[in-house]
Amino acid sequence: MRSLGVCSWCACALLAACASNASAQLVFGSTTTDGNNPCGMYYDVGSGQVTTLWKSAANKKVNGLAADAVNQKLYANDAARLNVWNYGSVGTAPTAIAGMYRTSDPNTFTATGVDGLAFANGQLYGSTSYPSTVYKRGIYQIATVAVNSRCVMTQIWTDPTSSGTYSGALTFGGLEFNPADNLFYATLSAIDPNYANPPPRGLYSIDAFGAGAMTKVADFPAGRTKIDGLAIGGGKYWMTEQDPNAAQIDIYPYDPVSGTYGTTIYVPLTDATQRATGAAWAPGAIPEPGTFGALVLLALASLRRRR
Repeated sequence: MRSLGVCSWCACALLAACASNASAQLVFGSTTTDGNNPCGMYYDVGSGQVTTLWKSAANKKVNGLAADAVNQKLYANDAARLNVWNYGSVGTAPTAIAGMYRTSDPNTFTATGVDGLAFANGQLYGSTSYPSTVYKRGIYQIATVAVNSRCVMTQIWTDPTSSGTYSGALTFGGLEFNPADNLFYATLSAIDPNYANPPPRGLYSIDAFGAGAMTKVADFPAGRTKIDGLAIGGGKYWMTEQDPNAAQIDIYPYDPVSGTYGTTIYVPLTDATQRATGAAWAPGAIPEPGTFGALVLLALASLRRRR
């Protein structure tokens, strides 16, 4: 058998590299009234094409989304239930793992809904605004393997407005982690109206692994107050929001270098009751047929020339 030449080897290597590192894209979710409308969607930021990842009556809410790029998984939650979806399984609904539970001791567990999800340093995290006299609002690490049918949540950062039995005033709708600066980013989308002198809505960084500082990064686009999805990738921060008046999801790309928003992206919905929820930057979540096909032809041509 004749061995591969340098050109053929390079073509095959390029094929493998590009197939495994397809252009990074935005995944976002919605809630829906039934199983006939998209729950998870994939937006190609280059072409503007939207692909439905799954529809599901059982998993019709996507409150949060987080991408585990290494293991090629998307984590999504329907309120307090954690689900997982494998990259490439278009048309297949996520698999339920278990409910998410906060705990204060080995015997006391409380199911807790999560507003946003993020994946950081090989672990899953979530932000929750569910009030409690025992548990505080903030960011929790979430176990992705259930024990006794529970995914246990361990708090790593506490809402700075909490005090005593008051769980806090802040609701972070979107959550994401940026490995470039080891900071979480969150969209502050709602504030308890009974709290005096609340911080303004907007995009914040949170140093949950360090000193815990919460720092304002940017205001929301003018007139927007309910942004509840956030993803970081491609040099931008992508924020998603429901636009019920127009039955669509609005996507706001924010450039952290210039401190400005780009052109708003509008994704129409078939159901006006849907709303944007979680978002994640997920390289290669679905195959890139155009790129992949071109590379296959390149590799085959190189092989034929060598033979």
